[in-house]
Amino acid sequence: MSLPENVHQAEEYLGFKFKNKELLFQALTHRSYSFEKDLSVTNEKLEFLGDSVLSLVVTEYIYHKFPQLNEGDLAKLRANVVNANFLANIAKGLHVGEVLLMGKGAEQTGGRARVSILGDALEAIMGAIYLDQGMEAANKFILKHFKSLIDERESLGQFGDPKTRLQELVMAEYGNIPRYRTVDEFGPVHDRNFVVKVYINDKVWGHGVGKSKKKAEQDAAKEALIKFESESK
Repeated sequence: MSLPENVHQAEEYLGFKFKNKELLFQALTHRSYSFEKDLSVTNEKLEFLGDSVLSLVVTEYIYHKFPQLNEGDLAKLRANVVNANFLANIAKGLHVGEVLLMGKGAEQTGGRARVSILGDALEAIMGAIYLDQGMEAANKFILKHFKSLIDERESLGQFGDPKTRLQELVMAEYGNIPRYRTVDEFGPVHDRNFVVKVYINDKVWGHGVGKSKKKAEQDAAKEALIKFESESK
């Protein structure tokens, strides 16, 4: 069958020419498009493959690049960059949302900008690149777009404290930043405890308790991060 113009446009955006362009067509095919067009192909299996390819490439890179990190820190660093929000941000930079093949209903409900859809599509593209031209090509493509992010995360030492990470994710998703409000204090003067709530778009996403406002804010950010990243999957 003749491939949609989206496929050729995607190659331009990605800076990658496929030998088998049907693999890219599959990577761009959201299930809503398949349902609407009565097709048997979707990008879900390629997304499954691409997730593993991405994880392997990032793991190998950080293993060799940061020999001073122990297993736990390597795992934290990998998790910090291999997540739906960062994937979606990279996908946006590559205009993936513009070339996705999507059903009208999914498109009308904001599917082209949805974090989970963009992240899954980018992983499907990585899977397609791997099948089309092998691990070396996939490695080159992934590191081209992830290397600076990985190095930046590692340079933070703790890979970004919860408040910093939450602010980055909220800014990327909503274009604003979380707000922290001290809602209570208790205990004697020499042993004060503070209760803080964190708000995203005027909705409470987490609360924390600590011996200082800073500690309470960090705890509130941790709770908010769990909810925020869970809802973005």
